[in-house]
Amino acid sequence: MTRSTTLITPLTASQRRIGAHIVWGLSNSEIAGEEHLTLETVRSHISTMRLRLHCPPRASRAVLAHTLLRLKQVPPPELTLRHSFMPDTEGQRLIHALAEHSPRGDIARAAGIPTGALRTRTDGLVRQAGAANVPHLIGLAHTHGILGTDETTTTPPPPNGPAGAGR
Repeated sequence: MTRSTTLITPLTASQRRIGAHIVWGLSNSEIAGEEHLTLETVRSHISTMRLRLHCPPRASRAVLAHTLLRLKQVPPPELTLRHSFMPDTEGQRLIHALAEHSPRGDIARAAGIPTGALRTRTDGLVRQAGAANVPHLIGLAHTHGILGTDETTTTPPPPNGPAGAGR
């Protein structure tokens, strides 16, 4: 993920509420129910958030969650005993890759794992963290200081052909 040096447009209060739900791992339908909005309104808010934060339109929800937290537009999830975890170096590398890349091949290359093992390792990390899903895992990683405004980034994936290669 390329970080823009362009100033962001701060989010509205409604967009921050929706962003907080994303960081907690809620789906668009769950957000719509919680906020008493239509699904289309939630989608529209998320699309506008991506524009305001200079987040690529096709970026994963994990990348969006990381951007929201890195730019301090929403607070990270609160710690609970259930969410106390500290992944090993490989797990931390995978968390960084999930936060910074959207295509599976790019995530796998940045994490240094085979593309075929990505889902299994990601699911294991989500379970280990007690997270609902990957965006929630990213939120918890910010809460635990694994990710933050000054975190070291993964190296960009090597140019081994298109992102879908090796699937």
